[in-house]
Amino acid sequence: MAKILVVDDELAILRLIKKALELNNHEVIALPSVSSINIEEMNSFNLIILDVMMPDENGFEICKRIRHLVDSPIIFMTAKSDENSIVHGLSVGGDDYILKPFSIHELNARVEAHLRRESRPKRNSTKIIIDGDIFIDLEAKKITARGTNLILTKKQYSICELLLLNKGKVFSKDYIYDKVYSMDSDSQISTVTEHISAIRKKFSKFNLSPINTIWGVGYIWE
Repeated sequence: MAKILVVDDELAILRLIKKALELNNHEVIALPSVSSINIEEMNSFNLIILDVMMPDENGFEICKRIRHLVDSPIIFMTAKSDENSIVHGLSVGGDDYILKPFSIHELNARVEAHLRRESRPKRNSTKIIIDGDIFIDLEAKKITARGTNLILTKKQYSICELLLLNKGKVFSKDYIYDKVYSMDSDSQISTVTEHISAIRKKFSKFNLSPINTIWGVGYIWE
């Protein structure tokens, strides 16, 4: 049994696909848009089916936004059969196409084929951390917010990594300084406050505020 996400703004099609895949003993989450689901939840699915033509955010845009964060196969549903559309869909990270109108037999066959041969290596949870719409790659030393890479200094990244890996734990400014700066650093402890202020500004552009202040104690990633 696989866990499958289907996104289409046409409710009749959603019901049809959900019923067909559930008959094959799959767990199916059917949604008219992705507005109610975050990247962390998307990464829990074994396969994702996206309609291309949707009013808020089309399937190509969704795929482009999540592809570097989601390992599972992505299949597009579309009435567009021209070569340019197909090439574009594959170029943004799609794995396959189902052309509308389609038969239930074709749908099931394509889904089962991708589930059988899926061999994309799963991300190592010790090297990849996903916290809602924030993604941190511990090997590449990069942080992504809502699909966009944040431009952080080395010290700013180190502060984020320390706090995120210890989510829910409060650290004093002195502790953060000792962990982030080398023993021979001539920087002042006050620079920790400056770095955190800069980090917050960068996250605020995406309406995110993961680092909070516990007055008189320190900082916490929540």
